[in-house]
Order: sequence, then C-alpha cells, then structure tokens
Amino acid sequence: PIMTLQTLPVDANGTVLAYTDTGKPATDTYTTIFAIHGMNFNGLVFKRLGAAAAKQNIRLVAVNRRQYEGSTPYAGAEGFIPITGSDEEKAGFLASRGIELANFVSTFIEKNELPPISADGKTGGVAFLSWSAGSTLPCAAIANIGSLSADAQARFKSHLRAHVMYETPSLALGLPLPPDNWSPHIDKSIPEEKHALMFTSWISGYFDHGDLSTRDLKVLNYHVPSPYRRPSIYDMTKEEVDSMVDMRVVEIPAMFMSMAQANAAYKKALFDKEIKTLVPSLKTTYITGDATASYSIAALWSIEDDNKAEGGNVKTVVVPGVNHFFHWEDSEGALKVFLD
Repeated sequence: PIMTLQTLPVDANGTVLAYTDTGKPATDTYTTIFAIHGMNFNGLVFKRLGAAAAKQNIRLVAVNRRQYEGSTPYAGAEGFIPITGSDEEKAGFLASRGIELANFVSTFIEKNELPPISADGKTGGVAFLSWSAGSTLPCAAIANIGSLSADAQARFKSHLRAHVMYETPSLALGLPLPPDNWSPHIDKSIPEEKHALMFTSWISGYFDHGDLSTRDLKVLNYHVPSPYRRPSIYDMTKEEVDSMVDMRVVEIPAMFMSMAQANAAYKKALFDKEIKTLVPSLKTTYITGDATASYSIAALWSIEDDNKAEGGNVKTVVVPGVNHFFHWEDSEGALKVFLD
C-alpha cells in the first residue's frame, strides 16, 4: 500500500500534495508519522521505513513536497520568489509552504479520524519526521500554526506530539555554514547537469571524521566519503533509484537566498513561547549519525548552541556508525531511534 501515490488538496486554489500511506494499523491507539523527504529524493525514500512502521503499530505518511512527483508544481515566476523576491516576499513564500503542509496534516487527521494523543501521552497523536533539506518545511508549518483556522489549531493542539529533525543540513535552517563547507551542488568544476547525479552518491556515503567531542569544525571530513563502507545508493536497485530520485529539481539557489527566512521559521518553531502554548505536547529532537556528511554534524552543534542560548528543551541524539540514509540501511533500527 505504501507505493500508491494519493493526493490531498491543501488550499482553495486546487494545490495538492501527493503522499503514500501505510494505512490504519490494527489497533486504535496508533501514532501517525508524517515524513518529509530531502533534496533530489522524493517520499519513496521512506519505503523501507514504512514497512518497518507497519509492524510497530505506526502509520507512516510520506509527503512529496511541491515540485516533486504528484504534488502541484510552482506556476511561472512563483518558484523564483525565494531567489529574487524581497525579504518580505521570501518570508511569505515560506509561510505559504508551511501552511500548505499544516493544512495537509489537519485535513488528514480529520478525514482519517486519527487518534489524538492519549491521556498518558504514550500513544496516539501525530509526529513530523523531517529528513535532510526537508526540515525547513515542518519548521515553517509549526511556526505558522497561529495562522490556521480555529479547528485546525485545535487539531494540532490535541494531536502534535513530536518533530524529529533528522540529518538536517545547516543551510536548510539558515544556520552558520562552516568555512570549509562543500557539496557537489556548489562545486563550479562539476557541470551543472551532473550536480544531482554526483550528489546522490556522495550524500549516501559514509564519512570518517576526527574527534567529534572537540566540537571543532576542522575535524569534519567535508569532501571524500570513506573507502571502507559502500554508499547506500549501491544498495538500491535501478528501479528504486529511478522511482525515488528526481534529478530535475534544483533547490540549492533558493536555499542559499532564503537562509534568513528559514532561520526565522526554525527559531520560532523550536523556541517561541507562543508556539509552546499552541502545541503544548510538542517535543523536538535532532538526530544525526556520526558517519554522515559534514553538514548534519555542523548543524547539530549550532542547534545545541541555540538551544542553550534560548533556554529551549530540544533533545539531540548522535547515532554511532550511521550515515545520511539510516532509515534505508537499517529501517527497524532507525524507527526505534525515532520512536524513542
């Protein structure tokens, strides 16, 4: 069932978001995870995680972001607002995307009668699982809960229990970029039409870093994956790669040009007092592997610093030996970490 793409309207203009759904588990006390994919990989990247979730009384709904298969593409100049718009227009663009996702979740809760968070807080409710560059979107959704209808706000209050941010790059949250930051997308020596192709193998590699307890950006390995472990993409069939990798979507310029707006949404979602009253049960966790690409670890340190400065209660978890594709390589192990 997870492979069938369905769509749900998210506004009055006919905009839809496509998704796959593992369906209602056998009991009525299940939790629903809304998984948001990263860059160049669509929601089918959560296929194995969905199979693991189905065994654990978890419903997994993997949403395709705008521009990705089945979801409404941007019309004309709309998609360029994050690059060329004014600061106000960029903020409005990001807020609109967040509200679309929030409307999707609210409608899904209502339509499928998803169980609310139980009285003891141990079952029911919904969670966001945002992977990689996808983390900007749930932050924007949470930051804009106050703009939703009263009914939708009530649904979030009774249902939203967690946001698991997983392997997020600094860029997606507008966090400081390390001086040595590198990725195939920003390397001028790689032809533009080859960026996505090189990125998919590079990002799925394992990286040998220095002593991470130093929290020193210089110990990170920015460029070359480890020769001792196969990149995760080599563990995918051609059919799997073709179904979940979209080489056409270009997101990096928009991410660079809208860092300030992404950062404002992230800070509001994680640390704002008003948001805490709107979704009192919401717990935020940031998870990264220690063998992943440099930027998820750089982001970890920035989030820990912000959390300390803001007096927040964001939990951070570093999983030993794990790369950017933990959910693919060991879906059951990853699900256990996410559920914890």
